[in-house]
Amino acid sequence: MGYHAFRQARIADAGRRDGRQAMSATHTSIERHDVVAPDALRPAGEASTPETSRPSDPLPRPPVTKFGAIDVGTNSIHLVMAEITPEGDFRVVGQDKEMVQIGRGGFAQHILTPGAIETAMAVLRRFAKLAQLREVTQLRAVATSAVREARNGGDFVARVHDELGIDLHVISAEEEARLIYLGVRHAVDLGPSASLIVDIGGGSVEVIVGNTERAEILASLKLGGARLSELFLRSDPPAADELKAMRRHIEQQLEPLFARIGPRRFARCIATSGTVGNLATICTLRRGAAEIEPVTQLTIRRDELKALVSDLAGMTRAQRLSVPGLDSRRVDVILPAAMLLLSVMRAFDVDQVQHCDSALREGIIIDHIARHRDRLLARATWPDPRMRSVIQLAERCGYRRDHAEQVARLALQLYDQLEPLHRLDPQYRELLRVGCLLHDIGYLISHDNHHKHSYYLVRNGGLQGFSQDEIEIIANLVRYHRKGRPRKSHYSWQHLPRAHRRPVRRLIALLRLANALDRTHYSVVRSVSAMHADGDITVYVHTDQDAELELWTARRQKAYFERAWKCRLSIVPTGAPQG
Repeated sequence: MGYHAFRQARIADAGRRDGRQAMSATHTSIERHDVVAPDALRPAGEASTPETSRPSDPLPRPPVTKFGAIDVGTNSIHLVMAEITPEGDFRVVGQDKEMVQIGRGGFAQHILTPGAIETAMAVLRRFAKLAQLREVTQLRAVATSAVREARNGGDFVARVHDELGIDLHVISAEEEARLIYLGVRHAVDLGPSASLIVDIGGGSVEVIVGNTERAEILASLKLGGARLSELFLRSDPPAADELKAMRRHIEQQLEPLFARIGPRRFARCIATSGTVGNLATICTLRRGAAEIEPVTQLTIRRDELKALVSDLAGMTRAQRLSVPGLDSRRVDVILPAAMLLLSVMRAFDVDQVQHCDSALREGIIIDHIARHRDRLLARATWPDPRMRSVIQLAERCGYRRDHAEQVARLALQLYDQLEPLHRLDPQYRELLRVGCLLHDIGYLISHDNHHKHSYYLVRNGGLQGFSQDEIEIIANLVRYHRKGRPRKSHYSWQHLPRAHRRPVRRLIALLRLANALDRTHYSVVRSVSAMHADGDITVYVHTDQDAELELWTARRQKAYFERAWKCRLSIVPTGAPQG
C-alpha cells in the first residue's frame, strides 16, 4: 500500500473510533513523566507497574488584580477599589467619597472656579495615596459634565496628570450613560422587558431604556440638581416664579426625550445617584420607619415624592436642614433633584422608582473587566507571563491545541529521559516546549512551506519575556520540524548563535520524532520511554490503539535523529491495540 493510501485509511479508521473528546475550555499543563521500561528490561522478579506521571506541582493561583475607579462628578468625587479575579469576578474592598461640588458656581460661565479646583486636587491627591496604600495597580479616573463643559476643563485635566500622575478621562454624555447602565445591570436583574433607568447627578440626568441584554436608548440631558439650583433658585425660600420657571425648563428639556422613547409601560424604574438615595431615605422615614437597615430596598412612590416636593418648596434653607434623613451636604440640590425626578415619573407615567447604589463607578470596573477578559482568562490559565505570551501567539494563529500539546508532551518525555546523555542547560527544556506548541502556526499563512511561515511568525510575533537568542532558538526549532535539515547557507541557521547550534540540532530531532508520533493528530500514543545503552537509543512507544501510521512516520525520522544524537535509534511499540 502506498503512503497516501495508507495515511487515508489510517485517518478514516481513527475518525470512526468512539470516545474522542472535544477540546476542553482551558489549556492543560504539560508534565514530566517517569521512565517506564518494558517488562523485558526489568530486573528479574520486579513487578510491572503501570505508566504514571510524577505529580506536577500545582500551578500557583494568579493574584487578583487590584483596580481602582475614580468618578469626578459635579457634586462628588468617588473612589471605589476592587479585587478582580482572573476569571473576571470582582469584590469591592474599599470606597470613599467627598462632596466637592466641583461644578458649583461655574454653570453660567462654563468654568471651574479656582476654589473648586483646589478642593478637587486635594481630594484626588488623598485618593491617589489611599489607592497606593491599598496596592491598587490599575486606576481609571473619569470626569463627567462639569469638567466636560468647562472652558478650563482641559487645564484641570492637565494639572491632575502633571501633579498626581493620574490620567483623567473626560467621557462623553453617551459614554456616561452606558457606564451607568453597566453598573445597574450588574446589580439588578433587569430581565427581558425594558426598564427605565434614571441617574440624577449634579450637572446632568442620564435616562436609559434597556433590559438585561442591551441598552436600547442612552440619553443625557443638562438637568442636574446643582445646575438647576444655580441657574434658577436665588431666593430663600424659593420664590414661586423661580420654581415655575425651573419646572417649565425641566419639562421642555424632557419633551424631545419623551418623543424619542414614546409612551410605553416599563417593567420597572430604577433611579441611581447619591441624591436619589437621599430622597429615598427621606421618603422612607416619612412613612414612619424608625431606622433604615443597610439591606433595605429603598423605593420612592410618586404620590409621596409629590408631597415632599410641596413641603420642600415652602421651606427656607435652614428649615430644610432639619428634615429627618436629609444629608446636609445636599441641602441646596435636594429640591431641584426632587422636582426633576417627579417630572420624569410624570412624563413616563411611573408610579414608583427603586433606588440602586450601583452606577457609574461600578460600570467603570465592569467595563474594564469586559475589555480585558481575554487577558484575564489567559492570566488565569497561564500564570507565567512568558508562556502566556506563547499561548496568545498560538491562539492568534489558530493553532491546533490538542496536537501541539501532545507533541510537547512526547518531546519533553524524551528530553527528560535522555537527560543523562545530553545534559543540556535546563533553559532548553522550556524552549523545546515552546517550539512544540508553535511548530505548526505557519498554517495561518499557507499549508505549503508552513514550517518557514512558522519561523517568520515566531521571530515577528512579539513574544514577551524572551531574549533575542531564545527567540532565534524557538524560531529554528519550528523552521526545521519538517523537511530538510539545517544548513550553513540557510538564513535562519546563520542567525542562530554558534553556541546554540549543537543543542538545537538535538532538540529539532526530538521535536521531529514527537511530531511524527502524532501524525494523525489523534493522540493515539499514550506516552514514550527512552533507554540509552552502548551507543544505542531505544524509544518505546506505549499505545493501546492502532499506531501504524505514527510508527511508520517516526521511523522516517531515524536518519536525522541518529545524525544529531550520534547514536543508533530503535523504535519499539508496546501494548496491544484495541479491538
